[in-house]
Amino acid sequence: MRYYPLFAVLTLWSVISGALVAAPPPLLEKAVNLWAEGRQDLAFTQHTRSLNDDQSVHYERVERYDPSLPDAQRWRLLEVNGRPPTQAERRDIEDKRNRKPRKSAGNPPATYLDLENARKISETDRLAHFEVGLKREAARLVALDKLVLKVAVDKTNGTIEHISAALREPMRVAFGLAKVIDVDLDVQFEEPAEGPPPATEVTSESTARVRLTKFGSPQEFTWSDFKEVPVYEGK
Repeated sequence: MRYYPLFAVLTLWSVISGALVAAPPPLLEKAVNLWAEGRQDLAFTQHTRSLNDDQSVHYERVERYDPSLPDAQRWRLLEVNGRPPTQAERRDIEDKRNRKPRKSAGNPPATYLDLENARKISETDRLAHFEVGLKREAARLVALDKLVLKVAVDKTNGTIEHISAALREPMRVAFGLAKVIDVDLDVQFEEPAEGPPPATEVTSESTARVRLTKFGSPQEFTWSDFKEVPVYEGK
């Protein structure tokens, strides 16, 4: 099991309106279950930007997160405003990040996804495309009808090939203290170099981006350079 950084975005995904079905689509259910099998942890690069009202960059920071490393080394500050960080900046940012408790691997994807209400929207000879959202208890305080999630499943091996999500309209979160104004998720899967089929893993080309305003200040968070890493076994 692994903690999925993308579930920071997944917890924003909506339940898509559509025809109710008595059970999850079998192909989609199989693909989600395969996704949960044999997963490792996921390292990624996080790019944070604070924007001015004219959308110019006020402040930006680039960090690398690797959950396979010990607690004090998980977060590493790479850049501040396009330059290498100073020792003081590294101590300040890395100490704050690495002092936070390590998040657990979390529940399997099926725990969050509303598979029962998923619907097939299109199909080719090789791929079946579904719309599916989050269960209401998983999304908690988020407006559930603001986002759309699409999942492409390879019919030949029953694995997920692609997941995308986009925001229908801005939505308020965190008791109205922040407003999400854009979500762009593009997650691609491929067969790993090692391991038995039909296992898949997230490709390094996958990206996730969230733009929001917090206390009126525009901010942008981008996750990229994903890499499968072993689960940390230390304490």
